[in-house]
Amino acid sequence: MTSKTIDRLGTMALALILAIIVWVVAQQQENPLETTIISDVPVQARNLPSDLVPIEGSSYPPVEVRVRAPRSILDTLTRNALNAFIDLSTAKPGRQEIQVQIDAEAPNVDILDISPSAVVVRLEERMTKHVPVIANVLDSPPFGYIADTAVITPTTVRVSGPESLVSTVRRAEISVRLLDARSDVQVTDFVSLRDSSGAIITGLSVEPRTVTVTIPIRQQQGVREESVRPRFEGQPAPNYIVTGVSADPATITLFGDPEVLDALPPFVDTIPINIEGAVESIEERVPIIVPENVSIMAAQAVKIRIQIEPLSGSVTTSLHPVVQGLGPGLEVKSISPETIDVLLLGPLPRLQNLKPDLDVQAVLQLSNLQPGVYTITPIMVMPEGVTAQTILPEAVQVTIAPKPTPTPTPTVTPTPDLSGISDIITDTITNTLSITATDTFSSTPQ
Repeated sequence: MTSKTIDRLGTMALALILAIIVWVVAQQQENPLETTIISDVPVQARNLPSDLVPIEGSSYPPVEVRVRAPRSILDTLTRNALNAFIDLSTAKPGRQEIQVQIDAEAPNVDILDISPSAVVVRLEERMTKHVPVIANVLDSPPFGYIADTAVITPTTVRVSGPESLVSTVRRAEISVRLLDARSDVQVTDFVSLRDSSGAIITGLSVEPRTVTVTIPIRQQQGVREESVRPRFEGQPAPNYIVTGVSADPATITLFGDPEVLDALPPFVDTIPINIEGAVESIEERVPIIVPENVSIMAAQAVKIRIQIEPLSGSVTTSLHPVVQGLGPGLEVKSISPETIDVLLLGPLPRLQNLKPDLDVQAVLQLSNLQPGVYTITPIMVMPEGVTAQTILPEAVQVTIAPKPTPTPTPTVTPTPDLSGISDIITDTITNTLSITATDTFSSTPQ
C-alpha cells in the first residue's frame, strides 16, 4: 500500500470521526440530557424467605427518584416506568435497613439519586398453629324453645403470621343470633381471632377463612306455639269483598299436658266475627278457643283485622266538555265532537252512583288563547279512587271567536195622553168662572 493511499484513508477516517462528532453535538442540541425528580414511586419487596414474615405488613413508604435522560424520554417518563424494590433474599429476623433499588423500564435513563435510599424492615419468623373455633351465641330462642349444642365445621382453623402475634391467639369465634329462631339455625361466616382477654387480633392469615355453625332448635315438652286462625261469619254488602284477614299476634304460646298439646291441630281458632253487610274494614279483639286443660301464655285475646274493599269495575260515560278560562270578549263557536266518551275504572259502588258532567268532568282550559281553531286535550276531573282508562277522542277541536257587537236599538219617546189633562183643565176653568160669578152677585148692593 503506497503512502498516498494511506494518506487518503486517514483523511477519510478523520472525516468520518468529524461527522460523527457533529451528529452527536447536533443531537444533543436538539434532544439534550436533562434531570428531573419522579415522586411517590411505590416500593415493593422481593425474594422474601418463606420462613420470614413482616411484622408491620408488606407496605413501605414511597421514594423520590432523581433521574437523567434525554428530554424526549423525560417528557413521557412516569413513576410507573420506575420499579422501586428491596431485595430481601439475604434478610434476617429482626430490624434492618434494606437499600432501595430501581429498575427503569425506559431506555437511556440514569438513576442519580433515591430518597430515602433505604427502608426499615422488621421481620419475624413465621409461625403456624391450629386454634379451636367457638360459637358465640348472642341471644336466646323464644319462650318454649331450647337451643341444643352447636355443631361447628371445621372445629379448628390454621393461623399463620409473625410469631409474636400468632402466639397470642387463643380461639377463633363465629357469632350466631337465635332471636325468634323456631327451627334449626345455620350460619356460614368469617371467623374473628381472639386473645385470652377476648380482644380481636388482626393481620394474620386464617385457613379456612369461613366456618359453618348449625344450632338445633327444639320445642319444650308441655309448651307449644300455635298459629292463630281468625274466623268470621256472614258476607259483606253487595259489591264488597273480603281482601285479607290478619291476627295480631299471629302466633300464641300454649302450655299444658304434652299429650293434649300433641293432639291439637297446628292452629287455634278465634270467636267468629260477624261481617254481615259490612262496607268497610273491621278490627276487633276477640278471645281464642282452646281446650279447658290448656292455658295461653300472655294475652287471652287477639286483635283481628278483616280487610273489606269494594269490587273494582268499569263504566263508560259520555261527557260534555266544560270550558274554563276563556278571555273576555270571546266565545266558543264550536266544539268538535260535542261529547267525549270516557271509560272509568274504580270501585263499583262509587261508579254506580256517579253523575256524568257533575261528579266527572272533562275540562277544556282555554286561558290565554286568542280567536282561532285549537286542538285541546281535556283535563279529567273525577272523584278519588276513580281513574280514566280510555278517553275518546283524546283531544277535541275548539273554535274561539270574538263575541259579536250588539246593534243599537233606537229609543221611541211615547206621546203623552192629554185627554185626561184636557178634562181637568175644563173643570178647573168652569169652577173658577162659577166662583167668580157668585162672588160678583153676592157683592151687588140691594
